Amino acid sequence: MLDEQQLYDVKIDYLLCLFEIGRYEYFLGKVDEMIEVVIIENIYDYDGMNIYNELLFKKSACLYNTNKLLASETVLKSLIKLEPDNTNARNLYTKCKRKRVSPQNETVRAIAMVLLLSALSICFMEILIVKPFYNELVAEFSTMRTLFFALAGTILVGSELYFKYNVGKDIGYRLQLKEKIKSVNNWFLKQSGGKIGNDAL
Repeated sequence: MLDEQQLYDVKIDYLLCLFEIGRYEYFLGKVDEMIEVVIIENIYDYDGMNIYNELLFKKSACLYNTNKLLASETVLKSLIKLEPDNTNARNLYTKCKRKRVSPQNETVRAIAMVLLLSALSICFMEILIVKPFYNELVAEFSTMRTLFFALAGTILVGSELYFKYNVGKDIGYRLQLKEKIKSVNNWFLKQSGGKIGNDAL
């Protein structure tokens, strides 16, 4: 006969297995009850992890995977208040926000894409028609092409910065400099095939 603690361990293991095999709806049907047990019984540590925070994160991931984005964001906000430096939670919150793109953002990106396509069209016209037959118009076409590329780039960069500002406003700003340096370092490693940077990163 299992004692109470062993029974809780079995239930937690079962829940974690449901998550690992992708049974997200089953997990969501049982996780709230387990979270209540964890709170009532003061189970803080399980297998070396903060089980309350872990269950909250897995719940938010299941909500994300079942396309319940707003609910996932709500859980993640609560988790980030408890653990402001939880990188996984912050990244998942950013994914939720990016997946749930507003119509305004779609419009801005569409405008940027139109400008980029227009700039590319001008490039082709310049190469195929203007330079061979209307050389006197090359400067005007070049200016127009540069302007369209610059506008598209400004819009895309501006919309990304605005998105990051809104995410930071929701969950607090974190520079995460070490992670940024590591990702840049990894990119250079892939490009060069060599060893670059500090191994400690």
